[in-house]
Parts: sequence; C-alpha cells; structure tokens
Amino acid sequence: MTRAVVLFSGGLDSTACLYWAKENYDEVIMLTINYGSNEERVTNKVAEFFSKELNIPLKIIGLGFLEEFSKLRGTTLVGGETPKVTAQELENLEIAQETAKSVWVPARNVVLIAVAASLLDALGGGDIIVGFNAEEGVTFPDNTPEFVEKMNNMLKYGAMSDIKVVAPLIELDKKGIARLLKEFGAKYEYSNSCYMPKGFTKDGKPIHCGECESCIRRHRGLIDGVGEDRTVYRVQPRI
Repeated sequence: MTRAVVLFSGGLDSTACLYWAKENYDEVIMLTINYGSNEERVTNKVAEFFSKELNIPLKIIGLGFLEEFSKLRGTTLVGGETPKVTAQELENLEIAQETAKSVWVPARNVVLIAVAASLLDALGGGDIIVGFNAEEGVTFPDNTPEFVEKMNNMLKYGAMSDIKVVAPLIELDKKGIARLLKEFGAKYEYSNSCYMPKGFTKDGKPIHCGECESCIRRHRGLIDGVGEDRTVYRVQPRI
C-alpha cells in the first residue's frame, strides 16, 4: 500500500497536489500546520472544505514556537502587513526577492517537512507531497529541486522508515498548475492564496485582497493558463 502526507497550505499549489495525490496513492492524509500566519483562520476552513470534498482525513497541528520565531524575525506574514505589488514589479527580480524576504518564515519548509516526516515515521513510511514549483523557486530557495534533493538525503538518516519528499509541480509555473487544476476539475475558487484574506463569501469562497504578490501570481497564472479566474477578489488584480 502506498501512503502520502500532503502538506496543505490552502493555495493553488497544495490544492493541485491534493488532487494529484488522490489519484496516485492508496492512502492520503492532509496535514495543515498553523504558526500564527495572517491567513491561518481562512486556511483551516479551506483545508476542512477540501477534506470533505475529496474525502481525505485532515490533521491540523499548531506550532507555537514557529509563530514566536516569525515575530522575532519580523516576517510580515505573521501579524504584519504584507507588501502590495504590481505584476510589472514582480518581473523585477530584485523587487520580487525583497518581497520574498518580507514574508519569509524562519526555516518554514525545513520545519514543516520534519513534522510530516515524523508523522510518516510513526505510520511506517511514505511520501511527503509538497507544492514547490518553478515560478516560486526563482525567489524562494526552499522551493527548488536542490532543496528537495538535500531534504531527501537528510531523511535517509533522520527516519527509521522509508520517507521521501515528492514535488509533482517542481517543473511547472502557475500557468501549468492552473491547467492541471482544470484537468482535475478542481474547485480552486474555494482555495486561498492570499497573504491577507478578507474572510469568506456567503457560499464559502475565500475573499482575496487582490494586491499581494500571491494574489497577483494566482490571477496571472489562471488567466494565462486556462483563460478564466473564478476567485473572489476585493480588488481585481492588474496583470
């Protein structure tokens, strides 16, 4: 029997991973990790929605120490105001890197993978499914193939069970991920990519700000990839 734990953060990438894992593994577990981020309340409800939609068990775990360390570092993703950017500014690598630094949670993917690995080690092994992709790999070093390779090398020594990190989207940009979601027939409008979401519509769709980096990348990927975007935005993103 094959087993996978999907690190689910609520956005397009982890939603695509969830649908992909559902088709490729016998047993799938969703793992959502809370660390005090601005979108945490929305993320948890999104996770609950897709857990019911796909009939996949969900574990939500809180890491108070990661919230404390994030505040110590001053990341805007935890208790701050994340930067507003334009699509044109994101084309400037220097600006994109500064935005990435602003929302950086200290060693987040190292910590999250370690938590998922601990769960799988207790269950007897399996794969950790992550939503790393080529577009975000440009500005986030922990979204790259090199990072996946090094984490897998570490897991050979750090776990008693056979565990590895699998990144099915690693060669895709947001356009490619949008196309994959369409192939799956995914209800992506119930996912959340926004750093500063504004709650929910009456029918349960997250309300995106439309002005943060993540909203811009989401909207651009959906429009360029599948020609439509069913996401609800407070301010319509400009691309």
